[in-house]
Amino acid sequence: MKKNLLLLLSGVLLSLFLTSCACCRSGAEKEAVSLIREGKAECVLLKDGKIIHTEKGRGVSPLLRIYEKYPSKMQGSRIVDKVIGRAAGMIAILGKAESVHGEVVSKDAVLLLEKHGIKVSHTLLVERILNRRRNDLCPLEKSVQGIEDPQKALASMKKAISTMMQQNKK
Repeated sequence: MKKNLLLLLSGVLLSLFLTSCACCRSGAEKEAVSLIREGKAECVLLKDGKIIHTEKGRGVSPLLRIYEKYPSKMQGSRIVDKVIGRAAGMIAILGKAESVHGEVVSKDAVLLLEKHGIKVSHTLLVERILNRRRNDLCPLEKSVQGIEDPQKALASMKKAISTMMQQNKK
């Protein structure tokens, strides 16, 4: 009985937090978060209070695709993404985003983004972004670890992605 009551109370508190968090101020921002939570997008770009682009995919690939195909869309935008770690943070910096919201954000990403003048909000703050098995650091996070230059980080990410794709073909 106590366990059920605690679960119910924690759910109520979480829903109050989520509906009042800074990331959900406008209708478009609420919609962007909903798209991610419903699995309809992994990355949503907002500009001037409107959703201007959505992407699906795994890891940083949706954000990377937006940066590579539509760099001008990212400039001055708000990025809403499923997971923001240091790798995604580097892409946001390169794209000159104004702010970032992640459902999950690493502490390292917060420090990096704030250092570059990008506002950050999150639903869940974590120590680090783990791999899919949750037994080690995410491979892309490893690829940018210790790198401060966003261009060098991007090159390192692309190399890591290429290596992972080659390994998956075997």
